[in-house]
Amino acid sequence: MAMAITRTPLFDVHCHLQDNRIVDTAPSLIKAATKAGVKWMAVNGTSEADWEKVRQMSEHNSCIIPCFGLHPWWASQRSKDWLSKLRCMLQSVPCSTVGEIGLCQSIRGREVEESIQVDVLRQQLELARELERPAAIHCVRAFRSLQGLLEEMGSFPAGIILHSYSGSPEFVKVFAKHGAYFSFSGFNTHVKPQKARRIWQQVPRDRLLLETDCPDALPQVDDPTALFWVPGDPAATAAVPSSNSDCCHEEELHSKSAGNGRGGIGKGALNQPANLRAILSHVASLLEVTEEVLADAVFTNASTLFSFPGSKLVDCS
Repeated sequence: MAMAITRTPLFDVHCHLQDNRIVDTAPSLIKAATKAGVKWMAVNGTSEADWEKVRQMSEHNSCIIPCFGLHPWWASQRSKDWLSKLRCMLQSVPCSTVGEIGLCQSIRGREVEESIQVDVLRQQLELARELERPAAIHCVRAFRSLQGLLEEMGSFPAGIILHSYSGSPEFVKVFAKHGAYFSFSGFNTHVKPQKARRIWQQVPRDRLLLETDCPDALPQVDDPTALFWVPGDPAATAAVPSSNSDCCHEEELHSKSAGNGRGGIGKGALNQPANLRAILSHVASLLEVTEEVLADAVFTNASTLFSFPGSKLVDCS
């Protein structure tokens, strides 16, 4: 059963189509997303090694908004002139934004000293403010540290995105005063509905965004037929009956999972931008609004945030 299509277009404000796990299938994923109503996709770089791939993807696809940044996981591997390289990339690609940057105190994140992460983040936020570009921030178990840094630095008129927001409801007001938007991904569909509702209800409607964070964060849904699988993904193939294996091909991306509801999705299956509609459906149900109302709100928010001088949205308006 195909998911009902809303009339309002969608905006995936954070994804990683340049990721090596899906970059070879990116053209078909972009095509599938466009067909599913996703008009814009913000592709976030994570290190110096992938910035050029992001740039090229944007040049070849009018729907791709390029984002360049140094993720906290890779902060200790930065080159001596990383900041000048980032500045050059952002200035030479005027339609680009800053991201993915941030602070991370997960098991993986703690491999990089927090002081290094904070210093690298501060420099990138200063650059984003100087160039008047939005910035996408990754923050995991480091909200107090992020709060302290933002209190020190002040507001960001061009806006910041707390991508895949996982903080408490209490932090929403704290970060909103610094110009923050709050983006929710498939990771958030794994949160207990009562807890998720408390968080989302605190977010001002004009600061709410949606993202896929693909190829990670495949949404957890009651109806797996609402999801799109990545062609050739072994984990997805394992979750699909052999008689329906064609659903993993480009021409027929909807699955007919043999699993039982939420538990039937293959572990580690890859995500893609076309699944943004499943996230929209989940959030709309928790906020008790129609998908059309929510789609209109988040598309307006994203369009406002990404309509900075030089952006693709301004050029096509």
